[in-house]
Parts: sequence; structure tokens; C-alpha cells
Amino acid sequence: MLDPKKLQIVARFELLEALRSRLFIIVVSMYGAGAAIGSYAFLKAVSAAEGAVRSRLAAQLQIDESKLPQNLVRENLIPLVLGFFDPKLKDELLSMPLLTIFYGIMALNFVALLVLVVSTGTMAADLSSGAARYALFRCDRLTWALGKLLGQELLLAAGLAVGALTAGLVGVLVDDAFEQQTWLWLLRTSFRAWLYGSAYLGLFCGLSLVSRSPLRARALALFTWIGIGITHGLVTSDAVNARVPLRALGYIFPAAHRESLWSPDWNTYLPAAAALLTFGAVCFLAGHAVFSRRDA
Repeated sequence: MLDPKKLQIVARFELLEALRSRLFIIVVSMYGAGAAIGSYAFLKAVSAAEGAVRSRLAAQLQIDESKLPQNLVRENLIPLVLGFFDPKLKDELLSMPLLTIFYGIMALNFVALLVLVVSTGTMAADLSSGAARYALFRCDRLTWALGKLLGQELLLAAGLAVGALTAGLVGVLVDDAFEQQTWLWLLRTSFRAWLYGSAYLGLFCGLSLVSRSPLRARALALFTWIGIGITHGLVTSDAVNARVPLRALGYIFPAAHRESLWSPDWNTYLPAAAALLTFGAVCFLAGHAVFSRRDA
């Protein structure tokens, strides 16, 4: 029977224990350093690219660079520095500071790896060492497992917050045109990355409950992550769907909903968020179902 009070205790202990872990400190430091280095390089690239775009547009339109509309400059700048410009997200991308677009892309691309390294072995470690048995004398298995998951969700949010804070500080120091609203946008992009990461956190924690060994859990999570990526690519490829219509199966996978997290349309954003949270919950509960039938 789920006990909310004990769940809170388990989650708090998990959070404090992880914050004392050298692995978490190292990984979060690397994530912060990566955000800092990436943001610095990106802002320098944006500065150089903007000058080139302004010169080209001014020559094409035969007007002074200072009279160019900022939206026109940004519309031509975004595909140059980011490599894409989705027409469906045009208004959203044009309204966002470029630094937050970069951080959002970086966070979405690396959050699954961050979860795999930091969180995958946590439950398996307690099961393999026997530490879980002491906790299970005081609470039921579902309370313990959900408490551990909740603690890891908080750690994921903390890691993303460190990255966003670091990126914002670099923006303040490097970008003369830095706007205070960038902090709000960084918070929003961090939340998007948290939603996306939660799908993989549920999956990896479910595998951790089944594996009962940290090394085995990380290996299984790594191969599962790669397998999911390959499978999603296959079922959504034009070559495969030309023979067998499998594209609809692609919506099962988290990657299918990553782009929808950028959408300003709630009718697109909310179903994507719900699908990601559902994927994580189903995977975690599947792992817990196996765990609940085994000796701890």
C-alpha cells in the first residue's frame, strides 16, 4: 500500500544521498562545463554569422544594415547557425533568444545520456548490496521504488537547472544584447528537457529494478537506448513504410514527441508531454511488476 509520508522520506534520502555522490558531482560539473563551453562557442558563432547575414541582406535589398528588420535578420540567421528552420515553429523560434534555442536543443539531445549515467544504477545498487532490504522492512516495495524514482526526478531537474544557469551566466558575460527574459526562456526549455528526460528515467529505473546489478543495469539501458533509436528510425523511414505502413508505431517512442515540445500550440504540446510521461510510467511499472515478484 502506497504511503505518501514514507514516499517523501525515501525521495528526500535519495536526493541527499545522490548529492553526496562523487559521480553526480562529476557528471553535473561536466554538464555545466559543457553548457558553458557550448554556449560561449555558440554566441561567438552567432555574432560572426549575424554580421555576415546583415551584410548579405543589405546588399540584396540595397538598404543600410541599420535599417534591416530584426525579424528578417533572425529568420535568415536561425537556419545558418542551427542548421534548420521548421516553418511550423517559425513564430516560436523568432520569439525566443537564440541562446535558449541552442540550450534547448543541447539539453534534449543529451538528457537521456545524463539520466543513463547518473540514475540507471541507483536501484540496482541497493538491491545488489542488500541495502534495499533494510528500507523494505519499513515500507512496501511500491513506496520504496516510487520514492527512489521521485528522488531521481528531482536530481534530473537539478542537473538541467545547473546547465541552464551556466548557459545564462555565459550569456550575461558574453552577449551585450542579453535580455532578462532569456532566464524565463531557459527555464521553459529546461522543463521541456525534463519532460523528455522523464520518459527515459522511467525506462532506465524500470530496467534497474529488473537487473539487480548497477553494471548490468547500465549496459542493458545503453543497449535499450540504442535499440529504441534504431527501431524508431526504421519504423518512421520512408523506405520501410513504402513496403509496410509502420509510421504510426513511431509515436510509441519518445523521439517522436521531441519536436512537439517546442510548439506554442497547447493542442500539440500537451499530448506530447502526456505521451512522454506515460511512456516513462509504463516502463517503470513494468519493471516494478517484475521486481515485486522477486526476492529483494
